Amino acid sequence: MQGHVIRCAWLVATLALVAGVAVAEDVITRGVDKWDTSDGSSFTSFADDPIPADFFCPGSRPFTGKVVMNGKPLVTDPAGVLGKTDTIVHRLDDAYIDEDGAATTRLQLMALSLVGSEPIDVGCETEFEVSSSLAGEQPITEMHIVREAEWGGTYAAPLSLGVKVVFTPIGGGEPLEVRREVHLGAAAGSYWTTTDRVGTNGRGEPVKVDTDGDGVADSALPGPSNFVAGMGSVMPAGYESQQLPDTSPSPAPQRWCPGECCHCKPEDAIPPPQWNEPDDGCDDDHMHCVDCWVPCIIVAEPVPHQL
Repeated sequence: MQGHVIRCAWLVATLALVAGVAVAEDVITRGVDKWDTSDGSSFTSFADDPIPADFFCPGSRPFTGKVVMNGKPLVTDPAGVLGKTDTIVHRLDDAYIDEDGAATTRLQLMALSLVGSEPIDVGCETEFEVSSSLAGEQPITEMHIVREAEWGGTYAAPLSLGVKVVFTPIGGGEPLEVRREVHLGAAAGSYWTTTDRVGTNGRGEPVKVDTDGDGVADSALPGPSNFVAGMGSVMPAGYESQQLPDTSPSPAPQRWCPGECCHCKPEDAIPPPQWNEPDDGCDDDHMHCVDCWVPCIIVAEPVPHQL
């Protein structure tokens, strides 16, 4: 009888352990996604929200132009541990994948560091350099995640952010600042994969980042996550050949190439399935493109004509 009780206890413990493992595999742990902004592809426009005359100097023209923004590496402590990272998105909750392979979590921008590709001329004695960072408590949006195979799947992550745009006179003087709200739709071609070996905070050491653009690292990143968005800066084990395992959802193993994932303001409430350029369903207002991995476009070799 005692042996039976022991065996039953062992069986219950084993089932609980297995159940725990099963649950763990269906949970995407909260964490952060680090991004490098693609140079030359991101911009913000003041056409619909112009900066008034006399803002920059007496007699300065209203500014309605478009500013092309490039990434500037975030200030970190320890210095330089996040490389070129200029944008960090915080997934606030663990996301539980249901029987249909779907999950949701809340998103909030944690850090942003962008600079204009060139100064702007508004009719003052000096031109102005442009930079942008986050301003105050950030809005929260919802990220929808779909697991399409064992390795991962796709996601949709619209973003809202409050930013401060700083105009610094090149000839010296007090910087000028405006604040704006920016709403961006989900980026087309957004893929994710799972990992059990890559953390979100460098080498596992505590890392602080500058979240308000004052040049001081002020907030610690959360711990590691099992989620890699964009398959960007780190390719999981087995991806060195840029080819997915046989669990790929495509008919044949998918090959991956470096590319861009772009968030923009959609022209319509429901944008077309694929859009990441102003002429593909985006309003010519704001665009933020980051480096990511996308499926390669394979061009078949022409078949020689047989005489």
